[in-house]
Amino acid sequence: MVKQPSVLCPDCGNPRGALEKSCPFCGSTEQLAVSKKAAGIYTLNLEINLPKVDQAIEKFDQALSELTGTAVQLVKVIHGYGSSGQGGRIKEAIRQELIYQRRDHLIHSYFAGEDLLPGKASYQDLVKQNPTVKQLLTKDMLGNPGITLVILKRA
Repeated sequence: MVKQPSVLCPDCGNPRGALEKSCPFCGSTEQLAVSKKAAGIYTLNLEINLPKVDQAIEKFDQALSELTGTAVQLVKVIHGYGSSGQGGRIKEAIRQELIYQRRDHLIHSYFAGEDLLPGKASYQDLVKQNPTVKQLLTKDMLGNPGITLVILKRA
C-alpha cells in the first residue's frame, strides 16, 4: 500500500486524504483535483495469503469499488506470474476481469507488466496517455509479467 498524500478540500480548505471520498471536516464529496504524480500509484497485492482465484477477484473488485471516486487513477495490481512458469490462474482471471470492468466503465485502460518496456508499443501508448506515469514507474514494474497497471476512469 502506498502512503496517502494529503490535499486540500476545495470547499473548506482543510487537509483531506487523496483516497477519501468525502472531507472529514465539511463532508464535501467534490472530486479532488490531484495530479497523477501527487496521487501516486496505489498498489494492490493479490498475492498476500495466497488466495484462491475467486477470492483474488473479489478483493480486486472490492478495491476498484473503493477507489472509484477518489483521486487515485493508477493501480499496480500484483497478481504474480504463477509457479508453473506459464502464467498463473489469478493473472489470467484478473485480465479477464479487466475486460469486464472496462465494459462496466470503471477503468480506462490497463497494461500488462510484460509490456511495460521502453520501445514496446503499449509502453509508448501508456506514456503518451499519461506523461507523468513515466516518473512513477519503478524498475521492478518494467517487463514484470507478475503485475498489471490499471488506469481508472475519472468520475
